[in-house]
Amino acid sequence: MKTTQNPSGRKKQRRLAMLTLTERCNLNCVYCYEHNKSKSSMSLETAKAVVEFEFANAIGFDEVEFDLFGGEPTLCKELIIELVEWTICQKFSKPFVFFLQTNGTLIHGDFQNWLVRHKQFVKVGLSLDGSRETHNFNRSKSYDRIDISFFLEHYKTQGVRMTINAATIENLKNDIIHLHALGFERVDAFFAYGIDWDDSQVLSTLCTQLRELADYYLDNPKIPQCSLFDMSILRVLHPSTRSEKWCGTGTEMVSVAVDGKRYPCQAFQPNTNENPISLDEIDFNKIKDFSDNECSDCPIEAICPNCYGINYLKTGDMLKRDKSICNVTKLRAMSVSYLRGQELIRDRSTLSPAQLFQTIKAIQKLQTLKI
Repeated sequence: MKTTQNPSGRKKQRRLAMLTLTERCNLNCVYCYEHNKSKSSMSLETAKAVVEFEFANAIGFDEVEFDLFGGEPTLCKELIIELVEWTICQKFSKPFVFFLQTNGTLIHGDFQNWLVRHKQFVKVGLSLDGSRETHNFNRSKSYDRIDISFFLEHYKTQGVRMTINAATIENLKNDIIHLHALGFERVDAFFAYGIDWDDSQVLSTLCTQLRELADYYLDNPKIPQCSLFDMSILRVLHPSTRSEKWCGTGTEMVSVAVDGKRYPCQAFQPNTNENPISLDEIDFNKIKDFSDNECSDCPIEAICPNCYGINYLKTGDMLKRDKSICNVTKLRAMSVSYLRGQELIRDRSTLSPAQLFQTIKAIQKLQTLKI
């Protein structure tokens, strides 16, 4: 979900609460990082208490977003319906929205009709990994169990979430093109955690796929570029930004487990981590420097995504970066610099002389990266 703006143009500050409605799932995705799932689900009373608490403590925020997660949250349809309808009736003082991230396989019939009637309050994001072949390999042969046309009709601008798996990396370009061809306006693509991304053949194939995908966008400039190319490359010229916090974990964002216990984000929860850390055990507001000294000399540190939950899961220290996707991120950065460079060759009229100079400088720096 995107941050909105108020009439004055200032970005609205949104409080985000992620509710794990259930640890159960009806699929068995090959890259799932929730290795400690149980059959537990959140009670309606616990869910209501979370909503009440968030509104009561949303001081300084303009609006509240409740993300409904799992497992697969639509295994708890009745809970979703009761919680949303109850929240609407409470007449809370701040605007709110529910966001449902789903594998889509259980959204049919009456539940579709309910979602459409409550579209003002409930947004839905579909997880779809590309073509039928790739999606079925990754996600339990579930492609044909999804009513894709329903998501395109009602949530086209919301886009689609794609998880990239090393085992299907040779299909990356065609998988993303497939999602565009279906009609989704946004493709949010993420690399799976917990798998080997340092295999030389995988990296070589990824390099080729990213270059071909960049060429596809150059040939089709009206198609919105997927999130793989969403990198602010000018930041590599300003390494002083490296101490900044990457996301809202533990401050603007909180994750609530099925039992109501609060965590900085989902990756700190017991269903993901054998050594969970609750929000009571850590105060992100007191951490002044979020950098990793091992990355201090890396030229892309300032634009390298940093997940504190996955850091803790993989290294035991939330501030020590998970290095398993370092080379993947470098390849992304090089591909972005190639794409931006080719865009400049075709049309540089949108940039001022100073912006043009800075962009070229950043491109040159990224093109010297070593894998």
